[in-house]
Amino acid sequence: MSDVYLNGEFVNGDRAKISVFDQGFLYGDGIYESFRLVAGKLYRFPQHYQRLQMSAEALRYRMPYRRQQLEEILFELRRRNELQDVYYRITITRGPGDVGFQRASKGDLTCLIIAREFTGFAEPHYQRGIALRVAETRRNAPEAINPKIKSISNLNSLLGKLEAKEVGAFEVIMLNNKQQVCEGAASNIFWVKDRQVFTPSAATGLLEGVTRSTIIQLCEEQLKLPVVCGEFKLQSLLDSDEVFITSTSLEVMPVIKVDDFTIHQGAVGPVARRLREALHRDMGLAD
Repeated sequence: MSDVYLNGEFVNGDRAKISVFDQGFLYGDGIYESFRLVAGKLYRFPQHYQRLQMSAEALRYRMPYRRQQLEEILFELRRRNELQDVYYRITITRGPGDVGFQRASKGDLTCLIIAREFTGFAEPHYQRGIALRVAETRRNAPEAINPKIKSISNLNSLLGKLEAKEVGAFEVIMLNNKQQVCEGAASNIFWVKDRQVFTPSAATGLLEGVTRSTIIQLCEEQLKLPVVCGEFKLQSLLDSDEVFITSTSLEVMPVIKVDDFTIHQGAVGPVARRLREALHRDMGLAD
């Protein structure tokens, strides 16, 4: 088992221990952030750190590390595990405390950092496209759970993933309680129509992914395609010329089927291909 970073120490993953009274374990009282090291650089790390800060502030956490301190830890974890391209996950919880909602936390925050080699997804997925299912599970209403908090309490997304697995779909489209397209269980959604790119706005209750923001920027600045953020019904997506989903690990994944409906005659569209190339250039993976 590789080393992890836990509460100020680098330890072997098999020997890492967290209290059974940790509030993250008992109540899902925790936040996380996932990101990558690509071509020797922490890709878009300032944006990921800022979002981690926003999540921490929303839960009244005090950030345990400044950005520079965290970067040093991340590079040391990479060195210890002899990794090249790295996928990181930082998890922060409120730490150990009493049982019950009238509880008091007794210690410092728990901070766990895991690093593993990034392997990505098989290239045929990008060349042939993937299938989505429209989930019966609805995305949590933003009035109930602030979508700006990237919470480890992620049962809503897990239920969507289980629906996808049951029918052999790669990912789901999650609608909100207004029947509007929101996001995937672990991805953001885009579609193209008449040389415009559409994506749900934050008003739908989605988590604004760092990759989502990057894709919007690349569309407008490099592909010269306007991006329209709004509140859309599913039919808008189904009437599109092409569909794709994005995330830190997915990059730009083309979609050719939604339930029984075929997108773009079942062929991967040109915008998804160009965007993936542009993203790789932005990452430093291509000339």
